[in-house]
Order: sequence, then C-alpha cells, then structure tokens
Amino acid sequence: MIPLSPGTASGKASLQRDIVMTKGLATIKNTAEKIVDTLSVVLFMVIFVLGLAQILFRWVLNSPLAWSEEAIRLIYVWICYLGWVIAERSGGHIKITVLIAKAPEGFRKIMQIVNHALTIIFSVLMVAYGIKMMQISSIGSAVSFNLNYAWVYLMAPVCNLLIVFYEIAEIAYVIKNGPKDYSVEEEVIE
Repeated sequence: MIPLSPGTASGKASLQRDIVMTKGLATIKNTAEKIVDTLSVVLFMVIFVLGLAQILFRWVLNSPLAWSEEAIRLIYVWICYLGWVIAERSGGHIKITVLIAKAPEGFRKIMQIVNHALTIIFSVLMVAYGIKMMQISSIGSAVSFNLNYAWVYLMAPVCNLLIVFYEIAEIAYVIKNGPKDYSVEEEVIE
C-alpha cells in the first residue's frame, strides 16, 4: 500500500504550511527540498552503479575494486541523513496518537508544539556534536581512497539544520491553525 501524496491530508497540510511561511522562507524551503530530493536520487544511482561495477570487476574481470565497497558505505550515511530530512518534512515519521487524539484541542496544540520544540532541541544538539565530529574526524581519511571523513560527517549538521527549519514551520502552523488531526486516514493504492 503506497500513500498518495497529492490530495492527501499530508499534501494539503504541506500546502497550508507554505501559506503560513513568508514567501522568502517558502522559496528557501522549496529550493532546499529540490536539492535534498535531487541529491538523494543521485546518491542512490551512484550506489547502484558502484554496486554493479563491484560485481562486474569482482566476478567477470576477476579484479575487484578496492574502494567501491567503502564508497558505498560512506554514501549510504549521506542517504540515511537525507531520508531523515525527507521523512521529517513530510510528517512521515511514526506517530502513536491514540491517547493524544482523544485529548482536548488545547492540550493537543500544546503537546504538538512541545513535540516540535523537543525535536528542535535534539537537532540543535546534533548540529553542535556534528560539528565536533567533523573537527575530530578531519584528521582521518577513508582507507581505500582519499576522502577526508569530515565530508561524511558534514551531513549531520546540514541535515539537522534543515530539520530545525521544518520544525519551526510546523510550530508556526500549529500556532496559527491549531493542532493537526492525525486521525485522518490517507488515501492508499492497493
């Protein structure tokens, strides 16, 4: 079962969030989303091509590539962070809403704001510690090719800054429009 994005509750909520933000912030948000989406697709394609090349060189040409496996693992780190950003912006993370859905609207609004604020705090900590990890790892490089590990850890602060941006937009939405109703079921393709 695959959720349909246009016309679903989350698609409409995304459109309403854009209205809440100023036009400049919406432009930044849309540009960031295009970059994240494009980078995700490109990195998946690179992993696929490297995986095929690794098979070809190992089993057909009998000369395995020493660097491709490590490159795939490092690129996978980036894809995981980008996936987190995509899930965060679309509201795709798991939510257990059985109790909160039965609460009064005012309490749901406060809890949603608190939830987004806690995510912001976590993401700010991830930015700070991500920068420290970049500094610590800048003295090392990949074993099989010349890549400074700071480039791998760069994704932690960058992606968490994007998540902070999305969470601030979510707080603005909840303040302006009230709590989101998570009990609405999305349309699905069977």
